[in-house]
Amino acid sequence: MSGDLALIALAACLLWPVLELWRQLAAWRALRAMPRSTPPAHADDAQRFAHVDALQPIRSGDPSLSEALGASLRTLGGRGARLHWLIDEDDTAAASAVRAALRMQPALAAQVAVSVHPPCPQGVNPKLFKLDRALAQCRGDVVLVLDDDARLPAATLEALTMALGAEDGDNRAVIATALPIYLPARGAGARLLARFVNDSAAVTYLPPRLGDRTPTINGMCWAMRRDAMHAIGGFAPRLRHLTDDLAMARAVLAAGGRIEQRSEPVWLRTDLPDVVAYVRQMHRWMLFALLLVRSEPWPSRLRIAFGQGLPTCAPWLSLLAFALLPTWPGAVALSAGLLLHVVGRRALQRACVGAAAAMQPLTSLLVALLLPLHLAHALVDRRIRWRAHRYRVHANDRFEDIDPGGKLG
Repeated sequence: MSGDLALIALAACLLWPVLELWRQLAAWRALRAMPRSTPPAHADDAQRFAHVDALQPIRSGDPSLSEALGASLRTLGGRGARLHWLIDEDDTAAASAVRAALRMQPALAAQVAVSVHPPCPQGVNPKLFKLDRALAQCRGDVVLVLDDDARLPAATLEALTMALGAEDGDNRAVIATALPIYLPARGAGARLLARFVNDSAAVTYLPPRLGDRTPTINGMCWAMRRDAMHAIGGFAPRLRHLTDDLAMARAVLAAGGRIEQRSEPVWLRTDLPDVVAYVRQMHRWMLFALLLVRSEPWPSRLRIAFGQGLPTCAPWLSLLAFALLPTWPGAVALSAGLLLHVVGRRALQRACVGAAAAMQPLTSLLVALLLPLHLAHALVDRRIRWRAHRYRVHANDRFEDIDPGGKLG
C-alpha cells in the first residue's frame, strides 16, 4: 500500500515538469513555424507608417504616461503614422500628460489628433466608446489599437502590417497582434505583474497557432485593415461588450477571418504601488479569461481546461504531493519543474524578443502559485474595477456599473 502511495505521489510530482515541458515544446513549434517578416528595403523611413492610424485611448493614473506617449510619438509619429489620442473630458491629468508629451517633441505635434470625449453611457465599454468615436477620423489603410502605456517598436508594427494580407490579395478579415512583454516598473505589484506576463506570454499566446484557430487577441496592441474593420461593422456593434479584445476577435472569426499572433514584442510598463493593486489587476484579467472560456463551445472549453487550466494547477498539485510524501525522486521532479518554469520560459522570451529579464526563481514560483488563487477569486467574485468604473459582470455583453459609494472586493 505504501508503495502504491509513493508511486502516486511521484506521479503527481512529475505532473509539473511534464506539463511544463509539453507547453514549452508547443510554443517552440509555433515560433519556428511562424513566417518571418522583413521590412522592405526601399521603404522611406520618414513615411514608413503613413498608412497607419494609431488609436490610443488614454486614462491617467500611471506616472510614466507622458513618457509612454512620447515614445509612441517618436517611434510611430516620427515614421509617418497618424496618432489619435483619446482622452476623457473630466480627466485633466491625462490632458496634462498629452501636453507634456507634445511639448517634448513639438516638431511631431502635427502627427497627433487629440480628441476629448464625454462620459460613456451606462452599460457601454468606456474604451470601445472612445475607439468607436475616433474610427470615423481614420483615413489610413491600417488601424492600430495601442494601450497608452505601450511602447511599440517600429519592427513590430512592420510585422503586424505585413501580416494583414494587404500585399498578397488576402481580403479576409485579419487581426494581427503582438506579444506583450513588461518592462520593470515601480512598486511590488508591478514587479509581480511583470513576472506573470513575462513568464506566461509565450506559452499562452503562441501554441494556439498550431490548432484550428487562435481564440482571442492581446488587446494591448493589435492592428487591422480599415476596410476589413468596416466590413464587420467596426466597433459599434461591440460597444456593450466588456472585453473589447474578445469581442473584436469573435467578430473576425465569425466573418471567416483569422487572428495572426506574432512573436514580436510590444513593451509595456505599468506602475502598481502595492500587492493590492496587483490582485485587482489579476482579478480583472482572470475574469476576462473566464468570459473567454464560457464563450467557447464545449470541445474548446475542454481543450482550454487541459491546455491551460491543468498546467496552471500543476505546481500546487506537485508541491502538495511532495509535502504529503517527500522522497528524493519527488524532490528531483519538483526541481525539474521549477528549472523548466524559470529557465525554459526565459529562453522562450529571449527567442521571441531578443532579450529577457533577469531570472527570479522565487518570484516566478510565487506568481505560479498565486495564479490558481486568482482564478478561484474570479470564479466567486464578478466585480471589477476598470478605467475609473466599477462593474458587476454577468456576461461579456451584460455588465452594470456599481454605485461609486459601494465597496468592491
